[in-house]
Amino acid sequence: MKKLWVLSSVLLLAACGGGDKLSKSTVQKAVNASVKFHSVCVPFQLTVDTRKAGDNPTLGSPEVKLVKRQDNGKRANLTAIDQMEVLTDAGLYRRDKEQREGEGDNAVRYMVYSLTKKGEDTFQALPNQEALMCIGNEKVEKINFFTAPTPSNGVTITQVSYEAKINAERWAKKLLKDSPYYNGLNQTQTKHATLVKTNDGWRDIMDLRNQ
Repeated sequence: MKKLWVLSSVLLLAACGGGDKLSKSTVQKAVNASVKFHSVCVPFQLTVDTRKAGDNPTLGSPEVKLVKRQDNGKRANLTAIDQMEVLTDAGLYRRDKEQREGEGDNAVRYMVYSLTKKGEDTFQALPNQEALMCIGNEKVEKINFFTAPTPSNGVTITQVSYEAKINAERWAKKLLKDSPYYNGLNQTQTKHATLVKTNDGWRDIMDLRNQ
């Protein structure tokens, strides 16, 4: 399961070679080669200003419908529609034919968008919660330190501290520009990992426990 940036990532450290010998460059290269498989995901809601009873335009849903006009005839949901256009341009949703519900003065017109296969891979469903939107991956900026390999409970471990940033997709930067998450895209965060030496190189202990 893909993880939130604010949660501890499960990092897979590839075989480093050289026995117990480790260097910052070797550790950084190995971690960067692994974190690309673990996405950074955040909750995100469309900025919906007009909706009808029963409407629930939620990202990650197979279909998103947005009211096109307010009761006074003015355009509705301009920001939400712009947000959906970003996702459409990124190939996460497909814009479908507009729908009309009701008749006469009570008729409501909707902008309609359908989730694509790429979108299914981008939005991660959670039980009883709105889906998370996966916006990119971690990228290691530098290794702060790692301890000398030490025997512990029958295995050899090393503790690693590193600085990481979010390597966000271009569409995500555009979509999040007015959200609280945007500043976080340019900030580093200190991360830690406990690595265990195996016959397949050094691996994150959390990864081994989840197998």
